[in-house]
Amino acid sequence: MSSETGVENKTIPIGTLAGNSTSSVSRKLLRRYVYRLAWPVFIEMLLQMAVGVVDIAMVGRIGPSAIAAVGFANSLLMFVIAVFAAISVGTTALVARHIGAGELERAHEIARQSLILSLLLSFGITLLGVIFPVQGIRLMMAMQAVPDQEVLDQGALFVRIVSLTMIPGLVMQIVNGVLRGAGDTKTPMRVNVIVNIVNIAGCLILVGGIQPFTLSEMYFTGISSLGVLGAAVSTALARALGGILSVWVLFRGNFIIHLSLRDSYRFNFPEMKRILNIGIPAAIEQVIMRGGQLLYGVIVGGLGTVAYAAHNVTMTAESLSFLPGFAFAVAATTMVGQALGAEDPKLAEESGKIATKVAIGLMSVMGVVFFFFAPALVSLFSSDPEVISLGAECLKIVAISQPPLALVMVLSGALRGAGDTKTVLYITGAGIWLVRVIFAYVFTTVFNWGLVGAWYAMIIDLFVRSILYYWRFRQGKWKNIRV
Repeated sequence: MSSETGVENKTIPIGTLAGNSTSSVSRKLLRRYVYRLAWPVFIEMLLQMAVGVVDIAMVGRIGPSAIAAVGFANSLLMFVIAVFAAISVGTTALVARHIGAGELERAHEIARQSLILSLLLSFGITLLGVIFPVQGIRLMMAMQAVPDQEVLDQGALFVRIVSLTMIPGLVMQIVNGVLRGAGDTKTPMRVNVIVNIVNIAGCLILVGGIQPFTLSEMYFTGISSLGVLGAAVSTALARALGGILSVWVLFRGNFIIHLSLRDSYRFNFPEMKRILNIGIPAAIEQVIMRGGQLLYGVIVGGLGTVAYAAHNVTMTAESLSFLPGFAFAVAATTMVGQALGAEDPKLAEESGKIATKVAIGLMSVMGVVFFFFAPALVSLFSSDPEVISLGAECLKIVAISQPPLALVMVLSGALRGAGDTKTVLYITGAGIWLVRVIFAYVFTTVFNWGLVGAWYAMIIDLFVRSILYYWRFRQGKWKNIRV
């Protein structure tokens, strides 16, 4: 393998298997590399999820209105963030290709150009979130005949405060994409350890009203529960800290990819075009997916505050299963990209297969846990009897969809690593809009199945997309894509 910067092969573990990916020894090494990449991402996502879990768990003690407000706000924010952060897909894929080919300087240039793009885009998102939060939450509540004013006000407050830290939040995502493309998943994990400790502490103090410093009868903090406001402030502070730490890591110089203030940060239009060629379809995919999820959420929101609260609590509980799916999807993205960069399509295919099999096994176990312990899991996030009963019923339904969900997550990650983001766009659009949204509307409005009907629509979508992704991966055309 060539290296224009003298990078040793030991910094590119997957490259050592190039040309010999089908032997039993190589499969064992490959499986070991999959785990090596995936476990830090698993921990990182567990910690990131702790942010949402703590928010829901703390505000859940306040009441259904607070849960609904945070749910609406987070759905809206995730839509906006995901669309503009999709540029990190192009970043990861291209960095992985160049690392796999031993072209370290070109990987650095991709990192610089991605950072420039993220700063430009995040500034616009910040303005929208600060100026138009009420309109965004009102759109989310469009299906409610008479919107709950308390939910509207609290949701808008959450969006406005968190939007103030969009710039560092999106920069953190780009930096994570750069490091993952280089095969470094441990550094993002370490950053998130610090970030989430801060967020959890902030929630306990600002939402729970814990007063940590006392002396005799005098309280120096005197902070009472701030409810949704406290959850928003702690989340915003955590995101800001994450961005600062990520930039520090990237400029520190102790990692495979590192930048310097002395580098050139001029627009490099050819490289930027390469990033966007992958990132724009990924962004459109996110618009389609998140837009469909928003409409799906609007349909669920029309069922009332209790139903929407149960929906969000169930989603929070189910999100535990996303951890192995996302972890092995990231591993597949990195490994497929690096293997194709090393010009070994067989190694790329074997990487995707191994990551998918492991994720299916782990998420199937999660499905069993969801089915048999649904009430206990849902009660962790709400004390309302109606919410617990309805949420547990939905969690049992989604338990059977864990294997296809694993396949959807990991194989879509593998295709993104190959730069085949257009196929992911088409499959996502078909699944979300032609299956999930339509079936959810029919099941809830025509058949009057309520929240349970909406969740039936979701699992039908997952089964359909899993079949389409499996067919595309087996076809193998993604191996010949040039980026």
